[in-house]
Amino acid sequence: MSNKKIAIIYLLFFIIPYIVCMLVVGISYNALVLHALTWRVFVGGIVGAFGMFAVKVIAQRPVLIMYRSTTRKALKNLINFFILERSKVVIGMNLVVDFFLSIGSIYLVANVLTLSQIMGSTLGWLVLILIVSLTLASYLEFETLSIYTEKKKR
Repeated sequence: MSNKKIAIIYLLFFIIPYIVCMLVVGISYNALVLHALTWRVFVGGIVGAFGMFAVKVIAQRPVLIMYRSTTRKALKNLINFFILERSKVVIGMNLVVDFFLSIGSIYLVANVLTLSQIMGSTLGWLVLILIVSLTLASYLEFETLSIYTEKKKR
C-alpha cells in the first residue's frame, strides 16, 4: 500500500470520523445541558474523552496495519500517537488530549451554532458524514484493513 493511499485512507477512516465524533460530543452535550458553559463542562469533557477512547479502540487494527505499511516518518508519527496498545502513558496522553478537545468542541458548538441548530438535524448530518467517510475508506482498502481472512483450502 502506498503512502499516498495510506494518507487518504487515514483521513477518511480516522481523521474525519474523529473530528465528526468530537462535534457529536459537543452537540450532544449542548443539546442535553442548556447551561453548558458552567463547571459541568468538565463532566462533558470526561465523558467525551472516554467516549472517544472507545471509538479509538474500535479502529486499532486498521490503524496498526496502516502504521506498519507506511514508510513516511511524519505519517508514521501521526498514526503512532493513536496506537493505544503500547503504554499507559500514551493512553493517558490520548485521554488528556481527548478531554481538552471535547471541552473545545463543547465551547465551539455553543458559540457557533444556535440552539435550534443544536436541537435540530445537526447530528443527522454528522452521522451522514461519518457513514460516507467510513464507507469510502472501507471501499478503498477493504482487503488490507479487514480482520476477515479467507480460510485457505488444503
